[in-house]
Amino acid sequence: MFRSRLRDNVADEYGSHAEKIYDLAIHQPGFLDVKDFVAEDGERLALVEWASSPELDAWRELADHRAAQERGRSHYYAEYSLQVCTELRASRFVAATGEHVRRSHDTRPIAERWLACFEARDLDGLLALYADDATHTSPKIRERHPETGGKLLGKAAMRTWWADSFVRLPTMRYLPTQITAGPDSVLLEYVRHVEGEPDLPIAEVFDVRDGTIVASRVFHG
Repeated sequence: MFRSRLRDNVADEYGSHAEKIYDLAIHQPGFLDVKDFVAEDGERLALVEWASSPELDAWRELADHRAAQERGRSHYYAEYSLQVCTELRASRFVAATGEHVRRSHDTRPIAERWLACFEARDLDGLLALYADDATHTSPKIRERHPETGGKLLGKAAMRTWWADSFVRLPTMRYLPTQITAGPDSVLLEYVRHVEGEPDLPIAEVFDVRDGTIVASRVFHG
């Protein structure tokens, strides 16, 4: 997102130069779209979309673009600000087709919901966070069911595992200490507390696709 104000008496020269840079940009790998707007008070806004951060970085370092940036600071702009943003959540609606698509890259709420469901022993809510073909690996699974290699595949297997755990360990609680969220994964750190057993520090990683957990991996401290 690029916001700017032009100096006096440069609009024509700037417009001609901007057209050349636009023609250069649209032929670069990863370029998706650009829209330009001008407010009544003269502020200009350009919304530019790129497919990935590395492709945006390549555009930033392109020699002709670097020269245009220098020209902008020395001749065209009275001021500007640039913000590079990543998508957290998105929604798209098209009336003609009835299409309404939502997607989220904010993974922290998934971990928070997971903890809440576990605390409430809400097995259906817990499993609703997972894709149908999700996998779950844990040292405890390997210990109790060595034939699995420590990995469960699919919601049915996970339902059986957690339902049994809730019955066997009625005092088990997960006490969160840290959540580190990224666009496609979240690291959940917590302490496993069971009465009569030493507390066990645990790190669990959720791989997230399209808002659901596709793989979870448990590591014991």
